[in-house]
Amino acid sequence: MAEVVLVDRGKSEYRIVVPSDNFPSERYAGEELQKYLEKMTGVRLPLVTDEAPPTSHEIWIGAGNKRLGKNFSAFEPTFSLPENDGYVLRTHGKHLVIVGARPRGTLSGVYAFLEEKLGVRWLTPEVEVVPQYDRIELPPLKESYRPPLEYREVFWTDIMRNPDFAARHRQNGQNFGLQAHHGGPRVVFFPFVHSFELLIPPDLYTDHPEYFPMIGGKRVSGYVQRCLSNPDVVKLAIERVRQWIKERPDATLIDVSQNDTGNWCQCPDCKALDDAEESPAASVIKFVNTIAQAIEDEYPHIRIETLAYQYTRKPPKTLRPRKNVVIRLCSIECCFAHPLADCPSEENRRFRDDIVAWQPVAPVLYVWDYTTNFAHYIRPFPNFEVLQSNVQFFVNHGVTGLFEQGNYSPGGYGEMGPLRAYVLAKLLWNPYTDVERHINDFLFGYYGKAGGPIKAYMELLHRQVREKGYHAHIFDPPTVPYLNDEVIDGGERLFDEAERIAESEDIRFRVQITRLPIWYVKLATNRVTGDERVDLLKRFLSIARKAGITHISEGMDINTWAQRMGVP
Repeated sequence: MAEVVLVDRGKSEYRIVVPSDNFPSERYAGEELQKYLEKMTGVRLPLVTDEAPPTSHEIWIGAGNKRLGKNFSAFEPTFSLPENDGYVLRTHGKHLVIVGARPRGTLSGVYAFLEEKLGVRWLTPEVEVVPQYDRIELPPLKESYRPPLEYREVFWTDIMRNPDFAARHRQNGQNFGLQAHHGGPRVVFFPFVHSFELLIPPDLYTDHPEYFPMIGGKRVSGYVQRCLSNPDVVKLAIERVRQWIKERPDATLIDVSQNDTGNWCQCPDCKALDDAEESPAASVIKFVNTIAQAIEDEYPHIRIETLAYQYTRKPPKTLRPRKNVVIRLCSIECCFAHPLADCPSEENRRFRDDIVAWQPVAPVLYVWDYTTNFAHYIRPFPNFEVLQSNVQFFVNHGVTGLFEQGNYSPGGYGEMGPLRAYVLAKLLWNPYTDVERHINDFLFGYYGKAGGPIKAYMELLHRQVREKGYHAHIFDPPTVPYLNDEVIDGGERLFDEAERIAESEDIRFRVQITRLPIWYVKLATNRVTGDERVDLLKRFLSIARKAGITHISEGMDINTWAQRMGVP
């Protein structure tokens, strides 16, 4: 007979015990467990602190719980608290124990327990699956988990906008609004990125053109980089970084990174260093190192983050980042239809060379990865089959932080955005998870019976790049060969079937949103003309606006696009 029977036929002997020190995320972990057990069984377990006299049937929550003794390793020497949001889950006699490293570990453990042991699924902020049970009986448990990534941020912001939803997926970046009871964010960047413009403001050019890059033999203004060998620029940058730290005491990473352009300095001093080190990254790393050295004694908890991006992606030959510098490598040029590890494209080969070169020299290596088509948010982007292999590739090459950029606009569904955000969140927590199971959970939980035709559509799309070798990049037009008649016509038939078998109007509307990429390609490539085109455009805009979609691409809102398309 099982030692731990949490609920049996509408009754329970158990109560949830949380630390009396009222640590916010551990108290909240107990509340979340209480709430979902009640949703599953109709039974609301009492929630008490560890000041209450012990009973024989308890769920012990939190590393600060007095039921555990002074610390968990003393309570159970074979386990120690995992760092970086990890947790320990075990049964102890008739007790269930869920503890983790503060501040987020215990909450992670509760969510893992609800998902992995009891089958709860948080599909979107609005849609969850909560199984119903008459009896919850647990086998003996003795397990722990520590995620390999210290920093996990799925930047599909309109889907991850709800901090409760983000926390349930163990996201710990700064863009989710995580509060103290969620454990707060693991890292806080300030500024967010491309900070040279703020570091040395462009209005200084009038009096100090020497602060700005020399290109073609003369100093230039505009959206450009800065002259990083100029000692006054270095001095001003250090002063500005100190100011930022004081303005944002919550920041853990201060961003000192190039603007989102080329236009780097080629004055004699900058160029001599870059040439000697065989990469324009050299002048950036030297500049960042000087700033990092200036603040490291006074602010030992602060790290300086910079990008290895486009022209700075190749590391310098001998120059090394200081210990308090984070390198964030960017994959913007890559093909995302095939795994980074073995795609034969020249772009992916170069990226492999760069990450292999950075791995042994970067004290901390993060990656800024890309997961949608930024020129056409709402068009098919066949990257689902490489998401797992790419995350594993990063982890295997020493990456400890992943920022997965998607459609970050309001109403940012994009193409299959809810599913893509869901899968990415699972992978960032556990790169070796069963992705196929998660995709099926989502498809049939979110779309019901209509999940079958939608899965068939996904296979039809991905077969084009898998079998025919077409590459996919993040700014490709809708005229690419993998968006051929087979995909568009076959997709229309499958979505017709999905709409026909949808079990409710809400689900039918979800199917219609998911169908928009097919219609987008038909409109953008003039596959329909005349009255048929006008009718399709009207239907497209009606559904997109009802869904709250605001942007067609990173740089174009839906109203501007509609005007360009000639909406009547």
